[in-house]
Amino acid sequence: MTASHACGHVSMGNPWAPYCYPYWAWPGPYAYAYPVLQWPVCCEPQHHGHCAPPPMVLPEEMLVDDASPKKEVFVGGIRDAKLTLEYMPAAGATGSPAVTVTIIAPGSTSTWKEEPIPDGYHVKKDFPTVAPGAKIQVEVADAVARLRWCEVIEC
Repeated sequence: MTASHACGHVSMGNPWAPYCYPYWAWPGPYAYAYPVLQWPVCCEPQHHGHCAPPPMVLPEEMLVDDASPKKEVFVGGIRDAKLTLEYMPAAGATGSPAVTVTIIAPGSTSTWKEEPIPDGYHVKKDFPTVAPGAKIQVEVADAVARLRWCEVIEC
Protein backbone atom coordinates (compact mmCIF):
# COMPACT_ATOMS: atom_id res chain seq x y z
CA MET A 1 0.00 0.00 0.00
CA THR A 2 1.36 3.40 -0.90
CA ALA A 3 1.25 6.36 1.45
CA SER A 4 -1.75 7.81 -0.36
CA HIS A 5 -3.88 5.02 -1.85
CA ALA A 6 -4.52 1.29 -1.89
CA CYS A 7 -6.41 -0.26 -4.79
CA GLY A 8 -8.12 -3.62 -5.09
CA HIS A 9 -7.65 -5.66 -8.25
CA VAL A 10 -10.68 -6.15 -10.53
CA SER A 11 -9.97 -9.80 -11.37
CA MET A 12 -10.03 -10.86 -7.71
CA GLY A 13 -13.64 -9.84 -7.19
CA ASN A 14 -13.31 -6.34 -5.75
CA PRO A 15 -16.52 -4.57 -6.84
CA TRP A 16 -15.03 -1.13 -6.09
CA ALA A 17 -11.85 -1.44 -8.18
CA PRO A 18 -10.37 0.74 -9.52
CA TYR A 19 -11.79 3.00 -6.80
CA CYS A 20 -9.00 3.84 -4.36
CA TYR A 21 -9.34 4.43 -0.65
CA PRO A 22 -7.10 6.86 1.23
CA TYR A 23 -4.66 4.76 3.29
CA TRP A 24 -6.30 5.83 6.55
CA ALA A 25 -9.76 4.76 5.32
CA TRP A 26 -8.78 1.32 3.94
CA PRO A 27 -11.58 -1.08 4.93
CA GLY A 28 -10.74 -3.77 7.47
CA PRO A 29 -10.76 -7.46 6.57
CA TYR A 30 -14.35 -7.90 7.76
CA ALA A 31 -15.91 -4.91 6.01
CA TYR A 32 -16.96 -6.83 2.88
CA ALA A 33 -17.82 -10.37 1.81
CA TYR A 34 -14.33 -10.73 0.36
CA PRO A 35 -11.45 -10.67 2.83
CA VAL A 36 -9.01 -7.87 2.01
CA LEU A 37 -6.17 -10.38 1.87
CA GLN A 38 -7.67 -11.88 -1.33
CA TRP A 39 -7.05 -8.63 -3.18
CA PRO A 40 -3.56 -7.79 -4.38
CA VAL A 41 -2.67 -4.23 -3.44
CA CYS A 42 -1.40 -1.80 -6.06
CA CYS A 43 2.03 -0.58 -5.14
CA GLU A 44 2.47 1.47 -8.30
CA PRO A 45 0.05 3.71 -10.24
CA GLN A 46 -2.76 1.96 -12.06
CA HIS A 47 -2.75 1.66 -15.84
CA HIS A 48 -6.09 0.96 -17.57
CA GLY A 49 -7.63 -0.43 -14.39
CA HIS A 50 -4.81 -2.88 -13.62
CA CYS A 51 -1.95 -2.75 -11.18
CA ALA A 52 1.36 -1.83 -12.75
CA PRO A 53 4.08 -4.42 -12.09
CA PRO A 54 6.44 -3.43 -9.29
CA PRO A 55 9.89 -2.21 -10.26
CA MET A 56 12.74 -4.74 -10.28
CA VAL A 57 16.09 -4.30 -8.57
CA LEU A 58 19.04 -5.68 -10.55
CA PRO A 59 22.39 -6.07 -8.79
CA GLU A 60 25.31 -5.07 -11.01
CA GLU A 61 29.05 -5.40 -10.55
CA MET A 62 32.33 -4.71 -12.31
CA LEU A 63 35.60 -6.48 -11.45
CA VAL A 64 38.90 -4.71 -12.13
CA ASP A 65 42.28 -6.39 -11.65
CA ASP A 66 45.82 -6.33 -13.06
CA ALA A 67 44.69 -8.31 -16.13
CA SER A 68 42.38 -5.43 -17.11
CA PRO A 69 43.42 -2.53 -14.86
CA LYS A 70 40.96 0.10 -16.14
CA LYS A 71 37.27 -0.31 -16.89
CA GLU A 72 34.35 2.02 -17.51
CA VAL A 73 30.63 1.37 -17.12
CA PHE A 74 27.48 3.47 -17.11
CA VAL A 75 24.72 3.27 -14.51
CA GLY A 76 21.26 2.58 -15.89
CA GLY A 77 17.79 2.24 -14.43
CA ILE A 78 15.16 4.75 -13.33
CA ARG A 79 16.49 5.75 -9.89
CA ASP A 80 19.77 6.91 -8.41
CA ALA A 81 22.17 4.15 -7.38
CA LYS A 82 24.42 3.76 -4.34
CA LEU A 83 27.93 2.50 -5.04
CA THR A 84 29.93 0.04 -2.97
CA LEU A 85 33.61 -0.57 -3.71
CA GLU A 86 35.46 -3.62 -2.39
CA TYR A 87 39.22 -3.59 -2.87
CA MET A 88 42.54 -5.01 -1.67
CA PRO A 89 46.16 -5.30 -2.79
CA ALA A 90 46.82 -8.01 -5.37
CA ALA A 91 48.51 -11.19 -4.17
CA GLY A 92 52.26 -10.70 -4.47
CA ALA A 93 52.00 -6.97 -5.25
CA THR A 94 55.49 -5.49 -5.67
CA GLY A 95 54.64 -1.84 -6.25
CA SER A 96 52.39 0.59 -4.46
CA PRO A 97 48.81 -0.78 -4.66
CA ALA A 98 46.26 1.86 -5.69
CA VAL A 99 42.61 2.16 -6.66
CA THR A 100 40.93 5.15 -8.33
CA VAL A 101 37.19 5.68 -8.91
CA THR A 102 36.02 8.50 -11.19
CA ILE A 103 32.32 9.37 -11.46
CA ILE A 104 31.43 11.33 -14.60
CA ALA A 105 27.95 12.85 -14.46
CA PRO A 106 26.48 15.58 -16.67
CA GLY A 107 28.10 18.80 -15.50
CA SER A 108 30.42 17.28 -12.88
CA THR A 109 33.28 14.87 -12.36
CA SER A 110 34.49 13.54 -9.02
CA THR A 111 37.47 11.32 -8.24
CA TRP A 112 38.36 9.24 -5.19
CA LYS A 113 41.73 7.51 -4.82
CA GLU A 114 43.51 5.43 -2.21
CA GLU A 115 47.27 4.93 -2.56
CA PRO A 116 48.88 2.95 -1.09
CA ILE A 117 46.18 0.48 -0.16
CA PRO A 118 46.84 -1.00 3.31
CA ASP A 119 47.03 -4.79 3.55
CA GLY A 120 43.73 -6.62 3.74
CA TYR A 121 40.19 -6.30 2.43
CA HIS A 122 38.49 -2.88 2.41
CA VAL A 123 34.98 -1.57 1.66
CA LYS A 124 34.06 1.99 0.68
CA LYS A 125 30.35 2.75 0.56
CA ASP A 126 30.05 6.48 1.25
CA PHE A 127 30.13 7.60 -2.39
CA PRO A 128 27.49 10.12 -3.44
CA THR A 129 24.48 8.56 -5.17
CA VAL A 130 24.84 8.23 -8.93
CA ALA A 131 22.10 9.21 -11.39
CA PRO A 132 21.19 6.95 -14.31
CA GLY A 133 23.39 7.73 -17.30
CA ALA A 134 26.48 8.57 -15.25
CA LYS A 135 29.74 6.86 -16.22
CA ILE A 136 32.05 5.29 -13.67
CA GLN A 137 35.72 4.49 -14.27
CA VAL A 138 37.66 2.20 -11.95
CA GLU A 139 41.42 1.85 -12.27
CA VAL A 140 43.80 -0.29 -10.20
CA ALA A 141 47.55 -0.82 -9.91
CA ASP A 142 48.80 -3.94 -8.10
CA ALA A 143 45.29 -4.35 -6.68
CA VAL A 144 41.89 -5.92 -7.27
CA ALA A 145 38.60 -4.03 -6.96
CA ARG A 146 34.93 -4.84 -7.38
CA LEU A 147 32.36 -2.07 -7.81
CA ARG A 148 28.76 -2.99 -6.96
CA TRP A 149 25.45 -1.15 -7.30
CA CYS A 150 21.77 -1.90 -7.91
CA GLU A 151 19.72 -0.58 -10.82
CA VAL A 152 15.96 -0.21 -10.47
CA ILE A 153 14.06 -0.94 -13.70
CA GLU A 154 10.43 -1.36 -14.74
CA CYS A 155 9.39 -4.42 -16.73
